[in-house]
Amino acid sequence: MLIFWKILLFLAGFVAAKPQFNSVNKYDAHGNLCPLRTRTGNLCPQLCVSDVQLCPSGLGDDGCPEGQHLCIDGSCSDACGDIPARKNPCGCSYQYPPEQATGLKPCMAFPIVTIDQYDPNNIDKTTEFCSDKFNISGEIPFWGQWTATQTLPENAAVDNGRRFWSGSECPSAPKYRYTYDEPLWIGVFSCVGAEALILLLWISYKFLRENSVRRMRHSESGFKAATAKTMAPAAVSDKLEGKRQSSDNESKASKQSSPESQDDEPVLQIKGFKNDFLGWIGFISVLLVSVGWIVWIGFWIGDYYGTLGGEPDTLSHYNSELLDETIIPIWIFAVCWLVVCCQFQKRIRNFFRIECLPSEGTYVQIERELQEIKVGVKASKLVAFAKRVEEGFSRLTRANFHVQTCKIERTPHTKRRYFNYMCTQYVFNDATSQYAPYNFDLGTTNAQLRQHADGLTSDEAQLRFELIGRNFIAVDAPNYLMGFVYEVSTFFYLYQIMVMWIYWYWNYYVVGLVSFGIIMVSAIVKVVVKVRSEKRVKRMAEHEEECLIFRDGQWQTLSTIDLVPGDVFKVEAGAHVPCDAAVLGGNIVVDESTLSGEPLPLKKVPVRNDQGTFDKNGASKINTLFAGTTATQAMSTTASDGSVSEPLGLCLDTGTHTLKGNLVKEILFPQPISFIFDEQLRLVFGILILYAIVIFVLAMVFYQTQPSAAFIYAIFSMSQLISPLLPAALVMGQSVAASRLKKKGIYCVNLPRITMAGKVSLFCFDKTGTLTKEGLEFYGGLCVRNVEDRIGTLEFDSFIESFDALPDHMRSAAATCHGVAEVEGGLRIGNPVDLEMFATTKGQISKNPTPGALDTIVLQDLSLDIVKRFEFIHSRASMSVAVRDPRDGHVHVYVKGSFEKVKEHLDSTTVPDDYLYAANRMARQGGYVLAVGHRDLGDISVDEMEHWTRDDMENGSELVGFIVFKNMLKEDTPQAIAKLKRGSTRTIMITGDTALTGVFIGKQAGLMSEAATVYLGDIDKSGDIFWTDVDREVDVDQSVINQVIDGTADGDIELAMTGKAFNYLIEQDQIRSYILYTRVFARMLPADKLACIRYHMERGITAMCGDGGNDTAALRTAHAGIALANNEASIVSPFSSSNHSIESCVELLIQGRSALASSLAGYMYLICYGQTMTVLKTVSFYFSISPNQNVWIYIDAFINTTLSLCVSYSGPAKRLSKYRPTAQILGPQMLTSAMGTVFINYAFVAGTFGWLYSKQWFRCNEFDSGDLDIAKWWLLADNYETVVLAIISLFQFANNAMVVNFGYLFRRRWYRNYPLLFLWAVYISINSIILLADPNWLGCRFRINCGSKSVLADKYDMHPNFYIEDYGNPLQNNIIPTGSRYELWGLCIGNMVATISWQLLVALYPIHSLTRKKRPLRRLQVKL
Repeated sequence: MLIFWKILLFLAGFVAAKPQFNSVNKYDAHGNLCPLRTRTGNLCPQLCVSDVQLCPSGLGDDGCPEGQHLCIDGSCSDACGDIPARKNPCGCSYQYPPEQATGLKPCMAFPIVTIDQYDPNNIDKTTEFCSDKFNISGEIPFWGQWTATQTLPENAAVDNGRRFWSGSECPSAPKYRYTYDEPLWIGVFSCVGAEALILLLWISYKFLRENSVRRMRHSESGFKAATAKTMAPAAVSDKLEGKRQSSDNESKASKQSSPESQDDEPVLQIKGFKNDFLGWIGFISVLLVSVGWIVWIGFWIGDYYGTLGGEPDTLSHYNSELLDETIIPIWIFAVCWLVVCCQFQKRIRNFFRIECLPSEGTYVQIERELQEIKVGVKASKLVAFAKRVEEGFSRLTRANFHVQTCKIERTPHTKRRYFNYMCTQYVFNDATSQYAPYNFDLGTTNAQLRQHADGLTSDEAQLRFELIGRNFIAVDAPNYLMGFVYEVSTFFYLYQIMVMWIYWYWNYYVVGLVSFGIIMVSAIVKVVVKVRSEKRVKRMAEHEEECLIFRDGQWQTLSTIDLVPGDVFKVEAGAHVPCDAAVLGGNIVVDESTLSGEPLPLKKVPVRNDQGTFDKNGASKINTLFAGTTATQAMSTTASDGSVSEPLGLCLDTGTHTLKGNLVKEILFPQPISFIFDEQLRLVFGILILYAIVIFVLAMVFYQTQPSAAFIYAIFSMSQLISPLLPAALVMGQSVAASRLKKKGIYCVNLPRITMAGKVSLFCFDKTGTLTKEGLEFYGGLCVRNVEDRIGTLEFDSFIESFDALPDHMRSAAATCHGVAEVEGGLRIGNPVDLEMFATTKGQISKNPTPGALDTIVLQDLSLDIVKRFEFIHSRASMSVAVRDPRDGHVHVYVKGSFEKVKEHLDSTTVPDDYLYAANRMARQGGYVLAVGHRDLGDISVDEMEHWTRDDMENGSELVGFIVFKNMLKEDTPQAIAKLKRGSTRTIMITGDTALTGVFIGKQAGLMSEAATVYLGDIDKSGDIFWTDVDREVDVDQSVINQVIDGTADGDIELAMTGKAFNYLIEQDQIRSYILYTRVFARMLPADKLACIRYHMERGITAMCGDGGNDTAALRTAHAGIALANNEASIVSPFSSSNHSIESCVELLIQGRSALASSLAGYMYLICYGQTMTVLKTVSFYFSISPNQNVWIYIDAFINTTLSLCVSYSGPAKRLSKYRPTAQILGPQMLTSAMGTVFINYAFVAGTFGWLYSKQWFRCNEFDSGDLDIAKWWLLADNYETVVLAIISLFQFANNAMVVNFGYLFRRRWYRNYPLLFLWAVYISINSIILLADPNWLGCRFRINCGSKSVLADKYDMHPNFYIEDYGNPLQNNIIPTGSRYELWGLCIGNMVATISWQLLVALYPIHSLTRKKRPLRRLQVKL
């Protein structure tokens, strides 16, 4: 790096401080040679004398106030003794002036003079003028001409005196260099050398200590096997360490305990490490050196401002150029060091530890590869290339791994080694030599779970507690301070902060502080959003209460943290469920809205004592309590023998092993999602970095002064090209959209999904409770005639609309065969179908059921006791009850459910031939059709039925008939679907209901047209798929279906399929061909819904809308899942809506598209800002000029910051456009818009300077950088070039925001963004006033159209009462003539009109629309 810096210094030394392609002040506007100018200012050089009496009258002691004397620095004072000799201008800045200069003293500075035909190259003429002007006689040589002849005035009071002209005519002082034996450098080199020695010794020592580990790593039977086992846990040994009591339950538990499968846990790479004293020394030395670099830079910056030695440049021997050349290499080395530390910050601590086996270490380093989920269109070759480069770099540095170091701890009793990672405890198993999370399998059948009803002993619980860990999901949510530290420790902020050190150097600290403030604000915005989100998750995840746990044969009050699998605990009303548990007794009602989005409380029933398979996420949900839900009611029940069953739960899983724990882990540790937006953003940053390097080179070439000054200006330009607000632009757009969604009752827990929702092209819906109302309306019944006496032909009777007119068994089934329960306050809960059906019976659930009965149903003149119940499960799509009828004492079985499923259990002799035809006819009309079966068991005791299975009870039932409900659409469903379709969004139904009902509702809702022909796919008895025309009820040949898929079929044709057909096509690997041509997926189980969503996600950005419940998995998986849930804190999906209307889906897409468009607009604005800034900087480099510091503050602190925020606040469009916004930063639309704007701005800057060079008042008054020290950048604004450049740039900076504000397809029209419009008008007005008005306070603050006070008084009769530093150019002003000001203003307005016209006429509307029609992009083509 030092060599690189020396090369830059060498190359920059060949250039001179003049523009490369034009001669300054050589020709006027007509091509004539420029005449010599009249110049006013301090033009006379410094006069140095051996005695102040040789000074001209009034410029020696006689020019000082009475009692004061002229000091060696040229000032008057009554005490001159403390002034150091280096302040003497007669030393010509020599560190060690020659002997001949010793004793020379300066006269007072000559007053301002005016010289006609001033020639800066003819110093003799200037000194002659000054001598005449101030009556100086005699010959005076120049400083350094020590042997030249001198003549003193005849009246000189001093003999043998000496006089010399100095000042600007001093010869160049010899450059002082460090000898590097100064104590300062000895200390620095000692520290750097010591650090190098420490690192070298540590690496050698570490190499020797880790030799055995390296041998094992390369051994087939050693380290590799251990690593493989660590990543793929195996079964746990039966022999568990630790003392405990022997029992049958413990023996069974220990044999069944096993680590979770590899599919459930991430693949981890684990390395062990031990602390080492020498490693501590090395690590601390790295920390000290890291801090030392920062302090070292600050040390030299302090020296620049004179805060160390009382004067600037003390440490560099008062040589500013040497100070520049010192601080730049230090800064480069500091950047390199800190970048390496930042890149490896998660690994650096373990580098200074000794690696060992994970079983032997005190720490483990866990690495988890981050697999990005790529979402969006296929990347271009350029983006793909950039991605490969990034992936190669990531593999090289292992940046694609999440790295975390965890401390190894030991359990208190068995002394097992464990660590906590991702909120989960990993325990070391000596039998397998691996760490893995443990779980205890309590059984797979209901009966096996029942065997654990006696709970655990304390020793058993202690052992399991040590293996499983606490029943507590500890979320490490940082506070705002630590969140801020984590945020700014990333590479982007490190880059910005290191650049700020350069800003704070060189008197640029005001702009540096403003830029630093912008960086900090952007970081704070991100931190606040992130920390609030994590704290919300923390509140949802962490919970602790006291509960009653059955241990050692007695109830003990313990914390819920102490629960372990196998514990039996009492469920209390109002308490949170602390774990996933099986219900062992009682009558329990839970609110699952925060977990599953289910809007109504659910009744949970005890696990049966049978051999049925227990699946807590499947058929046994009705028997399972889930962690995080709330028990709204918990009541004891009384059995037939008088025994009381308390509301008890058997703990199955705790902590992150629960369903709630898995959801929390998905939120805290999500898989990275790479949107096409993010993919191209990487390439954009790469392009900007390359462009910044070009600007750096231009700065070094054009800014032709000392190389250190050029380097620093180049760093300025690079930093402004990549704006510090870029990372915050996306977050701001998402945050604004999230707040707007919240006002609409839509809550978001994952901000990046908002912009993803802007690209949704496929929207899937559940039917019941989503498209239709949550409740159903009783429609009537269709019963079998003569089924009881079996006389005559079995056939259906006429349809009966009145419930009271239905047969007894149909009414009794409706009153008893349901899952309705009453909670405190009389609220009925249960499935919406069951609620409507029971309400139709006008029955009541007795609060005091008959002893031995599960429930007693009270009708008007009859009480029915439910003695056995099999709850509804999705896999069977049915439920059944056994009811004792007091009228005959018989037990009657009633079966109710899907007509397809119930038919499998019916006595076929009781089923009419037109069974399916009748059911399908009613389903085709939108009916929700349930079949009802009946079986009379006679006078049978309940004990005889205790061990009956569902099949034992249901098989052989007789068909009673169908009970039909109407599934009514929500009033706003059709219009919401129509809006989505107008927004080019394909709508799909995924329902558990029948296909015919789904088709009917689909047509009513507008998913497909009423006239559409629908072909339904199902599976026949032979297991093959067949297709039927739903309306004509005729078979359809597969060739016709193939035509539909190929797009060659005529007419409006839609496909529908059942869950069986869906799974058949998956098995045949054909589903991908059908997925985008199928409108209705019916009879879909929760797992089928999840698979269906995933297949849609392969083809496009997919959203899912449901009401929670069995839609949970699909809602979480979809790119944008929205649950119609009541709870704001629902974690069932990224979005949840409390208004239960699919208008929420429309609003989500509107806000998503607006957020995506606003984010892209924000990026485009900031990129245009960077491009405008680079033009401003490059032109400044060329002319060696610079706008005033206040101009930079005005741009960065006001224009850029406020307008970039206002771009994000552009409101969403009122309706969905038929187009979706582009997500491609490098797409045609973005490139057309951005590049067009940039090149138009370039052209106008070039044209404006062409206009400037055509003006006679400018030519021959051009800025000559040779007249000034460019390091004094605050003097570089006093010229016409700066005025023109600053003015047109200010108009461009303000207008860039207006350019990106256009576009009404996804956002409100441009004139509705009131904050932006107001600020834009304000900034344009301010710019116009600065330019057009005569010299005024504002323009003079910017050093634009202003001048020295003397010039303002002479030319404009102005006498300003505010301070104006004298101008540094010969004219003492940069005031543009009035007529030319209006011409320049016209050019600025023309620039604005041109960029806006390009945006409106080319990038957005006529030409863009024409191009979109003629050459459309390859997008997903689907039937809406």
